[in-house]
Amino acid sequence: MYEIGFPKKVYSGLDSVEKLPELLDEQKVRKVLVMTDQGVYPQAAFQKVLSLLEAYDPMCIHDIPPEPSVYDIARVYEEARKAEIEAIVAVGGGSVMDMTKMVADCLTNPEYVEDVQDTGRIQNPPAKTFMIPTTAGTGAEATPNAIFLFPEQNLKIGIVSPAFVASYVILDGKMTESLPASLTASTGIDALCHAVESYISILANPLSRVFSRAATKKICANLEKAWKDGSDLEARQNLLEGAFLAGVCLTSSSTVAVHALSYPLGGKYHIPHGVSNAILLEAVMRVNLPDCREAFTELAPLMLPDCENIPKETWPEAVVDYMGSLCRRLQIPDSLRTFGIEPDALDELTDNAMEVKRLLLKNPRKLTRQEIRGIYEGLLR
Repeated sequence: MYEIGFPKKVYSGLDSVEKLPELLDEQKVRKVLVMTDQGVYPQAAFQKVLSLLEAYDPMCIHDIPPEPSVYDIARVYEEARKAEIEAIVAVGGGSVMDMTKMVADCLTNPEYVEDVQDTGRIQNPPAKTFMIPTTAGTGAEATPNAIFLFPEQNLKIGIVSPAFVASYVILDGKMTESLPASLTASTGIDALCHAVESYISILANPLSRVFSRAATKKICANLEKAWKDGSDLEARQNLLEGAFLAGVCLTSSSTVAVHALSYPLGGKYHIPHGVSNAILLEAVMRVNLPDCREAFTELAPLMLPDCENIPKETWPEAVVDYMGSLCRRLQIPDSLRTFGIEPDALDELTDNAMEVKRLLLKNPRKLTRQEIRGIYEGLLR
């Protein structure tokens, strides 16, 4: 048996953000909290959303950190609680949407803020959430996951609950138009990781794989177009939809070893999540290759524009090569040394990665400590 979760409603298409007032009226919302970060706040796209919310007495929190820690949750919750808001509109990337999930549940379950890892404290439905992503990558608008830094452990930890799934999602490619090329690249690779990892997860199933394949095809066909020309709104819209579809997969089948090894890089060295995934992608998939030949063969026609011109038995290797070459074409760093990581950090990184059992246990290959250490070591080039 398997299951897959969805937000209550999803609206997709250019200018779909204009649907927001109608949705708030349907829910009889009178006062909203708008969450974003300092990078998105001055953008014209965000200011348009703010103008759409003038009739709903909006309160704006625009300083959500790009890599929020678990300690940021209580601060933001207190601001929201005092304002007596009725719904939250999230305009931003994964960090903004993850914070929105947490605050929405804390507002209706005040005891939850005392220990956010204990999702059993969530007994009441959360405040209504309206997710408007400004990056095509995390898929947080679709997932039941929220990722936060736990400083004492030098680790990012994913917290999972069905209560985190958004009430409404608006996918408007124009909301990503101002995203810099570097962030278009790294968040796009994050989305590709979600699509591919969910496809090879031991929890993958016929339904999740339908979404994984659709996401892989959309992302691979549009990522470089959006990176080269940020004003290509068709590519922006397709990429945003691909990222959402990849997020849907995670509600059923999860990410695996790339994300497991990525969390320690973000936790201690604060490498942006999409970048750390991109650095690891080819190396981890190459180690997984013996256990993924069938899956990679199935994905090849969706990723490789000329796979019919190479022998089918080499498609799995070609898929792994493609993932590495794509990251290089997108000019994403390919060495951990870029971020000040030296060989003396290898043991700590390996130990911390092995603690991410929630993801490693779903990897198709049971990675040994030596294999994990070898992956990190190979990236110290």
